[in-house]
Amino acid sequence: MKTTHNQAYDFMGKLAVALQSQNIQISFDSLKAILKEKGMPYSEDSNLGIGRSVSSAYKAWEKIDNSVHHAIAVSFTSRDGSHAWE
Repeated sequence: MKTTHNQAYDFMGKLAVALQSQNIQISFDSLKAILKEKGMPYSEDSNLGIGRSVSSAYKAWEKIDNSVHHAIAVSFTSRDGSHAWE
């Protein structure tokens, strides 16, 4: 797999591809828990912080691999079902 050279973005990309392959979406809260468990904390504990991280990963992957970029777009949502890139 190609890389963004950012451990968290690369992980989000791999996770998003796996989730998309099974037509699964997870909330930002679930993603936060997974990132913390994997030792990849982000700067804020709010959904705004994780939303920005997902949005940044989404944008980084756009330049590298459009299929990963798309998987991120559809795999992670806020509590109300909106996406970070919207």
